[in-house]
Amino acid sequence: MTRAIVLLSAAAVVAACNNQIGSGDAFPGSVDGPAGTGPDGVRPGPGVDEPGSPGGGPEGSGPAGSGGPGSGSPSGDGPGDGPSEPGVSPSIPGVTPLDIGPSGTSPSGGPAGSPGDPSVPSEPLAQCDTPGPRTVRRLTAKQYDNTLNALVGDGKPVDQVLPDPANLGFHLDADALLVSDLTAELLMNYSERVAAWAVENRLNDIAHCTNHDQNCHRQFIEEVGRQAFRQTPNEAQMSRYLAMFEAEDSFETGMAVVLATMLQSPYLLYRRELGEQDPDHPGQFRLTALEMASELSYLLTDGPPDQQLLDAATQGRLGTNDDLDREAERLLSQPSARDALTTFVHGWLEVDGLPAKAKDQNTFDLTPTLRDAMLRETREFFLDAFYNGGTAMDLFGADYTFVNQELASFYGLGGAGGDFQRVSLAGSQRATGVLGQGAFLTEHALPENSSPVQRGARVRERVLCQELPEVPENLDTNLDPPDPSASNRERYAQHSADDACSGCHSVIDPVGFAFEEYDGFGRYRDQDRGQDVDASGELSGVVAGPIALDGLNDLNAYLSSSDSARSCLVRYWSYFAYGRDNWEQKECNHDAIRAEAGAAGYDLKSTLLAIIHAPHFSRRVAD
Repeated sequence: MTRAIVLLSAAAVVAACNNQIGSGDAFPGSVDGPAGTGPDGVRPGPGVDEPGSPGGGPEGSGPAGSGGPGSGSPSGDGPGDGPSEPGVSPSIPGVTPLDIGPSGTSPSGGPAGSPGDPSVPSEPLAQCDTPGPRTVRRLTAKQYDNTLNALVGDGKPVDQVLPDPANLGFHLDADALLVSDLTAELLMNYSERVAAWAVENRLNDIAHCTNHDQNCHRQFIEEVGRQAFRQTPNEAQMSRYLAMFEAEDSFETGMAVVLATMLQSPYLLYRRELGEQDPDHPGQFRLTALEMASELSYLLTDGPPDQQLLDAATQGRLGTNDDLDREAERLLSQPSARDALTTFVHGWLEVDGLPAKAKDQNTFDLTPTLRDAMLRETREFFLDAFYNGGTAMDLFGADYTFVNQELASFYGLGGAGGDFQRVSLAGSQRATGVLGQGAFLTEHALPENSSPVQRGARVRERVLCQELPEVPENLDTNLDPPDPSASNRERYAQHSADDACSGCHSVIDPVGFAFEEYDGFGRYRDQDRGQDVDASGELSGVVAGPIALDGLNDLNAYLSSSDSARSCLVRYWSYFAYGRDNWEQKECNHDAIRAEAGAAGYDLKSTLLAIIHAPHFSRRVAD
């Protein structure tokens, strides 16, 4: 009996891929109702714990034709007979360059899409009546794990059951996080294991009474269901779960069935951002307070709303920006918020793959502890800036960093011993900001040497939000074997000499050359194969450009004053917050964020709060 019930619930999880889940919907069907039929374009029939149609609401979003962000075609830049490497995403579907001005022309006067820094708008664009679509977002693997920890506590069985595809460096795209038949089966098995463990190890912590009667059953369903679903179960839901309890011969076995079903319920797995119709704005929906509570908590802590936040939502204390700020400040003081901020900065810089990055041990043995230290440096630097009034400009221009003794020795910095501490870079050979840190320099490099292509492309795409030209089809990206005595820069000269390559590399390589004082492991060097390092370059396609560069600090100096860099940070942080960036008039939402952040000097915390205050966080339209 238990297994049959949970199987129906697993099918319902698949069904949720193609159904919107209404915040007040009942679980239609009965314990013996039909199971769903799967995700492949077929709307499954209702079963136990399965949401029904929201009745007039929009269809659920799916992977096909979503227009969501994606990764472009790879190209290599591995010169000679060394290993080739993945190149750049020449375009970012769903993400337009941030250098397009509101009027459809660039600030520099060129046509739309031509390079140039956008000015910070004083107000959103006119006719901004599309704050973005209603959606249902599956939890990421980390969010699901944190949600289960909140329900049953630490120490539960751990398994990776939810795949999180990467888009734009993050693993949270609302259109990509789906549940397949295989995932549903894994979820079912895992939910049963966790539920059995919870009954055996945490019974009295989770259940505040254990009598096998309806009053005790109802109390358990109300308390655990409110935590699991981020809303109080309605009477239709309550009836289904009471029937499950009553079908078992003890409270413990009934709890195992109910809990296993809840842990794979679409109401737990999916964040509902559907809202209620706004009578003051026809065609728009205002997210409910409980929906915003979930949105706020998962953004700031990667976990579910706690009791205090749920109470604020149900008591009408989450309806204004001041209310949101009060709760945001409280959540940001928790350790889990630091982990969520780290997830953002590592994803934005695309450095979270560093622990597994292939590196040539014959050139240098990059130990696991040193890799971890590099990532920790970026984490501590970003958190210090965020919590202590740092700005978007400081991310590129700050002349300090955080190192432990191992990393300080690697960098040749003095004054550090033991655990991580802040040290000045003044007078050192280290460049300022995140681009001069080991994580960025080492991740975006070849196994044995630096890569002007990878580093230059990351600046164009991740820091300036500029789309790069498409890579020609059937292009051979392998260069001729180099002269063994040639410098790394000379090995890349063929890029600009080859007509098929020069279109991309004439805008990528000159930026990447500014990094040449740092090898493929992030070590400073002034010699390369017996030649003086040439770190001169050029940043074209920007206001007041082209900008002559002589080393990474010249690039950092420009980025520290660039509106494009600040606007690009808003673009990626907004995508991180919302899980999608592909709706009509999305620039209006970004303009609102940029206007508020700009008024606060692009203070990092103020920028995040501006994302929370923006229209898309609280309002939606039918899509």
